[in-house]
Parts: sequence; structure tokens; C-alpha cells
Amino acid sequence: MSLRLLLPLGGSALALLLAATTVSAQDYDSESSPRTTCESHFNKTQQCPFEGRARLARQLSVTRCVEDDNWGQRRGMLWVTDGCRAEFVAEERGRGRWPGRGRGRGRDRDRDGERLVCESYENKEKQCRIRVRHDVRLVKQKSVTTCTEDHNWGWDRRGVWVSDGCRAEFRVY
Repeated sequence: MSLRLLLPLGGSALALLLAATTVSAQDYDSESSPRTTCESHFNKTQQCPFEGRARLARQLSVTRCVEDDNWGQRRGMLWVTDGCRAEFVAEERGRGRWPGRGRGRGRDRDRDGERLVCESYENKEKQCRIRVRHDVRLVKQKSVTTCTEDHNWGWDRRGVWVSDGCRAEFRVY
């Protein structure tokens, strides 16, 4: 697409187009774990073989990938739909905890979990109290700052913590 075609659209349309392209490859995982890419093309559902509990590592699409909305997992398969394209990693035991606290994760997980929004403003740490039985999953990032587990968010049995501008919606199991 040439720049001349965009100029009649005006500055705000050009800014929106540029902003949309900058969020297309958002990385949620800085580690070099083996990754599985699963992509929904033309908003169709795609299934990809996957062993272990999946965690979104890097979003490749402009469409925001939200667990249990346009991506999920069942019976050794990962599914994506509605334009979600992302790289996934198998979740490791013990991730996301405050150091030295909590116990091992349980195997039985509630399907629905409980929704929690926890937000860090002015780069300050915020603790959001909620009872955690098994697990916490980031399902929707609300901040421009990338929320990375063990870096600027984590959890223990007493709740979720966020820092350094991370604002997100979590599912607590």
C-alpha cells in the first residue's frame, strides 16, 4: 500500500493503522522455551496438537488473543479462532509465584475460574487479594505495557500482584 493512498484518510486514520501494526507481535514470554504456533486464518477455527497446559507466549495477530474466547485447549489439542494467531508454550510448574511462598499447583482446575482485574498505575506494585486454589491465568491485557509473568505480574495463594504499569484481566482457579 502506498503512502499516497493513506494521505487522503487524514492523520488520525494513519495513526490508527500504524498503531494496529505495532501491536501485531506482542511477546508475553521472554524465555526461549519450545513454542508451538497456532493460527486462525480468515477467522476460521484451527486446531493444533499440543501436550501440557498451554500458555500464550507471543501474540502474532492484530486481533487480541483472549483465552476461552478465541483460543483454548482440550484433549491434547490447542484451538484458535476469529483471527487469533499466536505462539504457545507448555506451562512450567511453579511459575508466577512470589518467591518462597505457596505450594505446588493442583491438577484439578475449575473450568470457569473467577474474573479479576488487577492494575498497576504510576509503575507502583499493586496486590489484589483473592483466594487462589490452583492457578492464575492472564486472559486479557489492558495496558500498553506488556504484562510478563514473573517479571511484572505473579501470584500466590492470597492473590495476584502487578507492577511497572501492567494492567490486566486474570482468571483465578
